[in-house]
Amino acid sequence: MTVDELRNDLTARLGQTVEQVFSRDGAPVNDITELYQPSPAGFGGQLRLKRGHRLAWELWLEDGDRWNFHATELADGPPEPDQGFN
Repeated sequence: MTVDELRNDLTARLGQTVEQVFSRDGAPVNDITELYQPSPAGFGGQLRLKRGHRLAWELWLEDGDRWNFHATELADGPPEPDQGFN
């Protein structure tokens, strides 16, 4: 799975457009392996919705065959990328 495929999956799970996926510490992600955690087996990080909201999310494998998903809105996310305005 690529980061773009994961972004599309998260969009479907949330019912809102996910613009960007970040690591747990808020760094932009280039490869899905940056989101992997071995125990419990799954993925997690932060994301930014099209509406600007930031969420922390976890997607983990339970019972070896079922994926569970949880997301929580973050009060203070990492700063937005510089838009060139001073």
